[in-house]
Amino acid sequence: MVAAVGLGVLAAGCTGPAADQAGQVAQSFAQLASSDTAQACELLSGHTREAVEKAAKKACPDALTDEDLPGESSVRQVDVYGHDARVTLDDDVVFLARFAEGWKVTAAACTPGSSEDEPFDCDVSGG
Repeated sequence: MVAAVGLGVLAAGCTGPAADQAGQVAQSFAQLASSDTAQACELLSGHTREAVEKAAKKACPDALTDEDLPGESSVRQVDVYGHDARVTLDDDVVFLARFAEGWKVTAAACTPGSSEDEPFDCDVSGG
């Protein structure tokens, strides 16, 4: 399940409560992905969860178990762009979107991509 994720043209990132919340969700996802995949799936956006299940042809918790996800790590940087965020962890980059119920992971296990058109390749993504 490798997909390219791009954020396009972005405004300057910001810090504050939104950045703190996004960072906490990204860090929680990284921790739970290696210890409690059912809870990790709850942190995915609906579209991402559906895409993960469709690509793996199995339930989200089982699909995440099959992925080689980086695991627990510390937050290094959080960039918030309106309703989107990019969180850089020790060994991962996680993308999130803000929904009515809070921040949800839209892509994880992301590494630098091969081109400007595909700046990140993500093992867990919504498309």
